Formats: sequence, structure tokens, C-alpha cells
Amino acid sequence: MLWLYILLGIVLFFIIILAIPIKVCVRYNKKFFCRLHIGFVKIILYPPVPKKKKPKKKKKNEQPQKPAPKKEEKPKDNFLKELGLSGVVNLFTKITELAAGVLKDFFAHIIIKSFALSIKVGGKDAADTAINYGKVCSVVYPLTSAVISSMKYSHYGVDILPDFTEGAETKVEFFAIFKTRVVHLVKIVFKYGFKALKMLLELKTATED
Repeated sequence: MLWLYILLGIVLFFIIILAIPIKVCVRYNKKFFCRLHIGFVKIILYPPVPKKKKPKKKKKNEQPQKPAPKKEEKPKDNFLKELGLSGVVNLFTKITELAAGVLKDFFAHIIIKSFALSIKVGGKDAADTAINYGKVCSVVYPLTSAVISSMKYSHYGVDILPDFTEGAETKVEFFAIFKTRVVHLVKIVFKYGFKALKMLLELKTATED
């Protein structure tokens, strides 16, 4: 019976690991800030935390080191010549299909807990502001709609307003919280990892021939 308890313990351990939530908080208000939450662990991705540099101790009677001789660079392999144009096109087609599949599955398992984008569009004068406002709306609204529709979301809002004050600067504020679980990332790795490995092996075989 001991082996059964050990097996159940291992299964339970992996279930807990796979169920761990992953959350990414992104904020922009003059400065960019990004924080990753893995369970109860918080990791600041940006801005990077500055590392404290330890002062180097100078050794007495230390002689200056001679510069190492430069190594002769070997001529790089001509990738296009080895695979041929059709081979390169075929390779990039496979990479594009693989990337599209990864992104589709990745975004399908992301939940947007909060999404808020606020843009105040300015310009040199009222006419310039109106032109800039039209350009921003024509890009931002379709793009955010396409991104949001590819994911599940709880709340989101996009607010674009013109500032007709003469010489007004364009200001952008952004806040978002994205959430997923470890199990979804593991699924993607298993689903597309073997395809990527197979592609690399095929590429290696083609370049060695």
C-alpha cells in the first residue's frame, strides 16, 4: 500500500503544480512597469532591479595583462546556398504556421482580468489634432478589438479623446492584468515542442547533406 500512497502523492503534487495561476501586470504612465506573479511569488520583469556591484580589490604588483590574440573567423555557411530558395521558403512557411498555431493556442487560454487604455491626442493646433485623432482611432480601435476578441476577458475599456489645446502633447496611459495557468503553458510546450524539434532535425539533415 505504501507505493500507492507515494503514487497518489506524486499525482497530487503535479496537479497542484499545473493548477498554479500565472498573472502578468502591465502598467504604463510615463514609465513602463511589468510584474509577473507565479502563485505567491512576485517577479519584477521591468524595470530591471539594479545589481549591487562589489568593488574589485587591487592586487599589489599586478602586471597588466596582454591582450589575447584574435582568433581567425571562419567563413560562415551560406544558408541560402545550402537549402536553396525553395528550401528557405518552405522553412519559413513551416515556421510561420508553427508560430501562428502557438500564438492562437496561447491567446485562447489567456484571461484578461482588466484592460484599460487611455489616449489623449494632441497637436500643433486644432486641425493638426483632428488629423492625429483620426489616425490614432483608425489604428488603435481595430487593433485592440482584434487582440481582445482572441482572448477571454472580464473587463476592458479603450478611451481616445482629442485635446484641442494649442501645442498639446499626446499622452498615453495603459493598465492590464493577464491571467493563465501552468497547465496551459505545458500543453502548448508538448503540442508544439515536438513539431519544433522535428523541424530542427530536418533542417540539420538538409544542411549536412
